[in-house]
Amino acid sequence: MPWAAAWVLLGLLTALSQAQESGDWHFDVLQLKNGKKIQGLILEETPTDIHFACILRNPGERTVVFFTTFQRDEIQDMVRLDASDRETLQARLRSLETGAREETRRMGQLELKAAPWVQPSNGPAWSYRSTSFILLSNASEDIVRRAAVRLEQMDQAYTRFLPPRHQGGHPTTILLVRSLAEYHALLRKEGRDLLNPAFFDAAHNRIVCGSDLQHLGDELEQARRQNQQALRDLNQEETELRRLYQGRPPATLANRLDQDRQKILQAEDNNQALFQAATRKLFQVLYHEAFHAYLANFVYPPAEDRVPLWLNEGLAQIFETAILEAGELRIGHPDKQRLTRLQTDFRKGESLSLDELLRAGSDKFVVAHASDRQVSDRYYLTSWALAFYLTFDRKLVGTPALDQYVHRLKSGADPRKAFEKLVGQPLPEFEKAFLERMKDEG
Repeated sequence: MPWAAAWVLLGLLTALSQAQESGDWHFDVLQLKNGKKIQGLILEETPTDIHFACILRNPGERTVVFFTTFQRDEIQDMVRLDASDRETLQARLRSLETGAREETRRMGQLELKAAPWVQPSNGPAWSYRSTSFILLSNASEDIVRRAAVRLEQMDQAYTRFLPPRHQGGHPTTILLVRSLAEYHALLRKEGRDLLNPAFFDAAHNRIVCGSDLQHLGDELEQARRQNQQALRDLNQEETELRRLYQGRPPATLANRLDQDRQKILQAEDNNQALFQAATRKLFQVLYHEAFHAYLANFVYPPAEDRVPLWLNEGLAQIFETAILEAGELRIGHPDKQRLTRLQTDFRKGESLSLDELLRAGSDKFVVAHASDRQVSDRYYLTSWALAFYLTFDRKLVGTPALDQYVHRLKSGADPRKAFEKLVGQPLPEFEKAFLERMKDEG
């Protein structure tokens, strides 16, 4: 095995041996003589070797599967799955393998319709209608199709996590604007001034979201074509050198060609990572705002209930980092960046009190100017932490107790007293347990 590949495999195995999240997934486990414990699926056994699918499931990250072979004399012990669990794991691996193909297939099947855009001067648009949303966008067809598929998937996840309580909800209109410049122009035309790249307009039941993903994709596609041409030029140069030196060009020239190729391939990898990060950011924003819309239309309509802003924003933040794969929703993991920032605030004594959060108005959550960012971030961060704690530690989300809580708030109950009734504790006692839990998390 080449040294580079060996080091990559060693790194993956080390990460795998340290992985902690498994949920209800069960694995074959290999205990190696070097002390590492590897989880995954035994694919094939011979008298001398074990062919193994190593499975890495880290909190907040997509599942990684890679294949390797262990010699039996490397293995100290093996714990095998029973037949039922083995069949379940095999099915999940097949689902992971087909997930990307299924998304592509579904994207191709969608029936998009040409539609007028909200600003005719910005060209035509695409429209897609589902039972819970109407997507309208002047972005490229590929982006619109991908957005429609993923929003449908997330909408199904919302209903499994927090089933509808209101049957009269209406589909939300989602305006996906192809550039941030056009997005801010649209906001100015409506008399709005926001730094946020998206917002849910409850009064008109619509989401407006802007992204430069299409522009970035166009730029990276141009860079990809240039890189491909550079690789062809290098191949042509190598062919000429081999002809000139009768198949054995000097090592210095051969090494220079290899280094140039590696630089181009690394640039391609970096560009792909950049595009994936931008794509992930776009869908995090869409998932966040779509949750607000789902909550208002199908769970707690404002005419009947009042969901406090901290809870609404906290739950939306949980969903924006959700992972959909192998037919399941993975949201029970604390976001690493948020958790680190929260714990830093704890250490500095700068964390927000729960009484402040419970009584916070909408002005604490809207970022209209850069100077609002720091205050807003503290409220969003504490909202995320409290919603996470209530959801996964206290398990109150989706319960009759939470239904009663939002009913009481709608009836004008004091925010602090209503919350104390929800959690069954005086606020100082609850806050102490909450802070201790979040300090220990991670």
